[in-house]
Amino acid sequence: MRPLLAVVTLLVLATSLRAQNADVNAERVSMDMQLLQAIDGRAPLGSMSVWPQSINTLQNQARTTDDVFGRYIDTYYDILLPSNNADTTIAFGMHRGRFRSVMYGDNIARATLDLGMMLRPGYAQDGSSSGTFLLARPSLRVMGSFGGGFGYAIDLSNGARIRGASSMIARTDPVLERTLKFGIEDSAFFDRYIGYVQYQSDWLRIRYGREAMQFGFSPIDNFVHSIDAPLLDGLLIDIPYKSFRFTMTHSAANGTDTLGKAVPGKFIATHRVAFDPAPWLSMSLSDMIVYWGRGLDFAYLNPLAFFVSAGLGTPERNANDNSIIAFDISVRPFNGTMIYGSFVADDLNFGSIGDTSIAGNNNKFAYQLGASQLIGGSAGSAGRTLLSLEYARIDPFTFSHRSMNASYTTLGAPIGYNMQSNSDRIAFQLRHWFTARTFVRLDLDYTRHGENILDSTGRIIMGEDPRFPGEGYQVPVGNVGGDMLRGDGDFLFGNAFLRGNVSHQRRIRVWFSAEWMPNIFTDLRVGYTNRNGGNTPEDFFFGSLELRVGY
Repeated sequence: MRPLLAVVTLLVLATSLRAQNADVNAERVSMDMQLLQAIDGRAPLGSMSVWPQSINTLQNQARTTDDVFGRYIDTYYDILLPSNNADTTIAFGMHRGRFRSVMYGDNIARATLDLGMMLRPGYAQDGSSSGTFLLARPSLRVMGSFGGGFGYAIDLSNGARIRGASSMIARTDPVLERTLKFGIEDSAFFDRYIGYVQYQSDWLRIRYGREAMQFGFSPIDNFVHSIDAPLLDGLLIDIPYKSFRFTMTHSAANGTDTLGKAVPGKFIATHRVAFDPAPWLSMSLSDMIVYWGRGLDFAYLNPLAFFVSAGLGTPERNANDNSIIAFDISVRPFNGTMIYGSFVADDLNFGSIGDTSIAGNNNKFAYQLGASQLIGGSAGSAGRTLLSLEYARIDPFTFSHRSMNASYTTLGAPIGYNMQSNSDRIAFQLRHWFTARTFVRLDLDYTRHGENILDSTGRIIMGEDPRFPGEGYQVPVGNVGGDMLRGDGDFLFGNAFLRGNVSHQRRIRVWFSAEWMPNIFTDLRVGYTNRNGGNTPEDFFFGSLELRVGY
């Protein structure tokens, strides 16, 4: 074992730390605390609807000394929190029970530098092949602030695939699957990064850079921004003030056209206005826009612009840009219970709602309805269990666009809910916390998907345009709206839900994450997927055990 570890370490360290890694799983405690506080009635529901959070939110969490999650946050972030002692200098030593590579603080500057190392062995098999795999990744993270208001963070890493096929490994981890070098280019090395600068106060956060984002109330997944989506580089402005909250993003996205060529200058912008009329009720209205091919559009950079109207301002915007609106609501009828729902309108024509003919194709919707229930334990303690059950549906062609380049995706993956259009899903999730940083999570879901009709080469079937018989126009008659990347052909037939080659997928995932000792983490993941029908039947099993030292 020692020679193997030595070889792995040398191989990995030989790669340059030329990229950065973003891994919200490295510190889930603050996110979990927000969720638990909102559901059990200790915080307004809207407080958990936007991620990331500011250092001021972390400060408030750390002050909750009767909460095991708050006490963990206090020691994990320590000197970065404004109320903690800043007169500290440590290099490679223990501080408050945790190992710190470097820690520095004075009346103006605060900073921490942490080192980490990850090894992940695993096994995967499908109907045709099986094998073991091994991943390794060194990392370095720096977080700090100046004068309390200016903050920054950077997480540097570069992973190595020591053993196994990247195509097989990517199916075990949605983060790797959406990483360009690993899941798309089949590289032996993979990297992701987080890095940003920001100004923050009690009522304002302005951030520029890259960080995982989530908008919504579902503990499972959300439509506008999903925590599991590929990371975006851009601007975030967040203004929480009493019962009102305004959040906007403007980010650079990545995409390819049907020929595999890069889409030039693709951007995605979002606005979210939220209002909590009572601590037990939260509502929000969002609008989103996707545009490409002309550089930064200042009409969409306006925080007070309404994207649907701005998109109609010029013929180019009207033809090429993709505007979407979304509404979210969450209710806490009793402490410990949350009911939530979402509605998305990609296109909307009130006069043809309910019309199943081609005339109704202007209506493209997505829906979500779910409930969460806390059981066991008391507020602020570990030993708690959260049960969540939801139904989600995305109608044909929703989140896609006729220009194809303006789909609500980046790197070929959805920005929001990890499910294709022309699909619906019933999902169940169980989370149990043994300590603030040790938990088990079980995910079960069943998905139906109306997949596009393909020919023997895997391409969408082409045929004569049914609107102009005998004219010889060839159009994608096999496109039933089952792929967000293909929005062409949405007015060839009535877009009936689940039209096409229907697949039925059943999936189970178990994730056990623990911090056995300070700075020593393990993550055990086991999963099974069975899909029949459709274009790509699947019977896939995997298991992995990740060891992480440092952070």
